[in-house]
Amino acid sequence: MNHGTLNDDVSAGMDGAARVTVQRLDAFTDNDRAVLRALSHAVYPPDAGGEWSGRHLEWATPTWCVCVQAPDGTLASFIGIVLRRATCDGAPLHIGGIGGVMTHPALRRRGFAGLGMRRAVEFFHAQEDVAFGLLVCDTHRLGYYGSLGWQEFTGELHVLQHGQPALFTYNRVMTIGVKSTAPLAGCIDLLGPPW
Repeated sequence: MNHGTLNDDVSAGMDGAARVTVQRLDAFTDNDRAVLRALSHAVYPPDAGGEWSGRHLEWATPTWCVCVQAPDGTLASFIGIVLRRATCDGAPLHIGGIGGVMTHPALRRRGFAGLGMRRAVEFFHAQEDVAFGLLVCDTHRLGYYGSLGWQEFTGELHVLQHGQPALFTYNRVMTIGVKSTAPLAGCIDLLGPPW
């Protein structure tokens, strides 16, 4: 998966050298899309029984992504990236969003997602105007993202759902500073669907 690549980094993970790339999703080849579908099916097996409770929500589609390949070339982790105009306590700004984080079940706890998350934040820093990063996650992931420098945001997160304003209460919200200090309270309006 190296078509439409912004840059390539080779990083040493627990299993040796992993390839970390930032890519535009619209530059994916048919093969890239097939590899991503395979990862998604491994993470969210269609026959696992029960359905994801967030399926009723409208989610933003990422424009960019970070792909982390294991040393053998397998897509180990995927991190979706959204760059969005938003407001924080009424002030307009740009934020970077992380969503759709997936790591292959057979490749978890080897540092691949951490490599990808750190690369995504580096991507935010490379942008001229990203004030802070934002992600939403289940409660049991707060500690993991906290270990990567993210902090829980306890204020209100406003989003759009099918064109209508809504208060986001489905997951927890975390932020990380980029060009400015990340807010930990107050009101953030994503001016669109969450990611």
